[in-house]
Amino acid sequence: MEDNKSLSFDQLPSAVGELLTKVNTMMTRLDDIGQRIGNAPNEDNHVLMDIREASAFVRKKVSSLYAYTSERRIPFYKRGNTLYFFKDQLIKWIESGGSWDKPYEPTQEEQADFEAHLAMLQKIKKNKPASMKRDKDERLPNGEE
Repeated sequence: MEDNKSLSFDQLPSAVGELLTKVNTMMTRLDDIGQRIGNAPNEDNHVLMDIREASAFVRKKVSSLYAYTSERRIPFYKRGNTLYFFKDQLIKWIESGGSWDKPYEPTQEEQADFEAHLAMLQKIKKNKPASMKRDKDERLPNGEE
């Protein structure tokens, strides 16, 4: 198939055979390239999203995403009062059936806050609030203590 202009009817079967061979070779090479690209992290999908964008992407309500983040059921990042999501992590989350296996480990600050709050609750439980304390001599109008 070196000279396309002088291709005769008799040469057509060999020309088509040569074309099929070249197309098959190209398809094999493209498949190899596609597999190599597929195994590499896709930078196009590592896009930062806010909660509204993530909500639209996963087709869930914003309130549902808030619930998922509080239950640690979805991959997210929090900076201040703002939640962030990465598109590629949401895709993996969807592919895994909506489960997320990243274990939650509180930071030292979160753990300290939790322990301080727990200690305060335990202290409150031991001591009745001032409004509930009464003098022993004080009686209710119906004579009960």
